[in-house]
Amino acid sequence: MSVIYYFSATGNSLQAAKIIAKKINARLVKITPKTVICEEDMVGFVYPTFYWGLPGLVAQFVKKMQIKGNPYLFAVTTCGLSSGGALGQMKDILNKKGQVLCFGESIRTVANNITKYRVHQNAITKLVEKEDKKATVIAEKIAKKEKNKIPKVSIMAKTFYKLYVKEYPNSDKGFFVTEDCVSCGTCQEICPTSNIVLKDGKPVFQHHCENCLACLHWCPKNAIEWKKTTVGKQRYHHPEISCKELKTKEE
Repeated sequence: MSVIYYFSATGNSLQAAKIIAKKINARLVKITPKTVICEEDMVGFVYPTFYWGLPGLVAQFVKKMQIKGNPYLFAVTTCGLSSGGALGQMKDILNKKGQVLCFGESIRTVANNITKYRVHQNAITKLVEKEDKKATVIAEKIAKKEKNKIPKVSIMAKTFYKLYVKEYPNSDKGFFVTEDCVSCGTCQEICPTSNIVLKDGKPVFQHHCENCLACLHWCPKNAIEWKKTTVGKQRYHHPEISCKELKTKEE
């Protein structure tokens, strides 16, 4: 039996997870704050790189989960330019649990943290095609249960990541909602940490944010902004992934 635990905000990681799952006949399970008991023979983790490291939700999920036996463990992280320590951190967490990360790879995808930069429309199609091809190659390696050396987390990656860990829970203080909001509730449903509640039809942030920007990218009216840095910037989500696939639901 095989399972892939995934976390995805704009769909890049979910697309990669789906390609790999199809190849190894694995079931897909969304990563949530819940604790899980895993007894499968092949276990994978697919997630984006946040600030050269693991998303906080992913790190906490793996730390709490119970892994039975000695399964073949693999990790795939999607990233913009660099995955930093996102694989090395996963290896370290698993090692502390008495487990070994057998295989790890990164996939370059469309970088979409528009609080820092812009999404380049002319690069989307090309990067999406490359992502699918890379995921297919990785899936073939995983199907053969190949192993590789997972790089250590560099001092630079550790330093950069500490800033993220310190700031991300309250990063939602930078969000504001424009008059374009139609009270559809998409932001509340798409949030992976249930950080958004609707009050009088408008989103209110609860300050345990993952800083994934799913709410901003999936808002059908582009009514959510982060400070002034996202105003006028193009939103992005993977063209082959639907909003419905990513909405929070009980597993």
